Amino acid sequence: MANKKTEKVQISRDCFLRIIREKGYTVESLGKVPEIDRSGKTIQRCLTSGEMHPDLLDRIGRFLDVDPTYLSGEYDRRFEEMKDSLKSPELTYYLWTKTDRFPYSKHETENIDYAEYLLNTLLINNISKEQFLALDPRKRRSLQFDIGVALHTVIKQYFDVDSRGLETDMGMTADGLTLLMGDWIKE
Repeated sequence: MANKKTEKVQISRDCFLRIIREKGYTVESLGKVPEIDRSGKTIQRCLTSGEMHPDLLDRIGRFLDVDPTYLSGEYDRRFEEMKDSLKSPELTYYLWTKTDRFPYSKHETENIDYAEYLLNTLLINNISKEQFLALDPRKRRSLQFDIGVALHTVIKQYFDVDSRGLETDMGMTADGLTLLMGDWIKE
C-alpha cells in the first residue's frame, strides 16, 4: 500500500522566520514545544521545501497566537501582488507586518459562515429566510449593519477587552462592519 500524498500549504521561509523571531522563538525552540509535536528538524525541512502540513502550521500558529494564514506568508504574497496600486505601499507594508494585528483568533473567525449566522439570528426571532430576501436590498444591508452594531453594543457591556487583551473596539465594529455590509446571502 503506497503512502498517500497529503495536501500542504505554501510557506514563505522569510516571513515565517521573521514572525517567530518577533515572538522570541527559533525553529529549534519551536521543535521542543510539546503542543507543536514536531521536531525543529521537521519544521526546518518544511521551510526548506516551502511547504507545510496545515495541521502543523495550525499548531504553531495557535502556540504563537498568530493567524496561520499570516504565518505562512500568504498576506505578504497578496501584498506583493497589489503594492503597485497602493497610494502608500510603505505604510500598508508596515501595517501588514505588525504581527499583533493577526492573532490566532483572526484565523478562527475566517471559518464562520456569516450567512448561516445571520439566518439563524433571524430564525431565532421567527423571521424566515424568505422574509429577509423579500426586503429591498438596501434594507437587507441596513438590517445586517444594525444587527452588527446592536450586538457590538451588548458585547461591549460585558467585555472590557478584546481577544488580544486590548481595550479597543472589538469585532466587526473594529473592522468597520465590513463583514456585515457585504452581500452574505445570494438570492
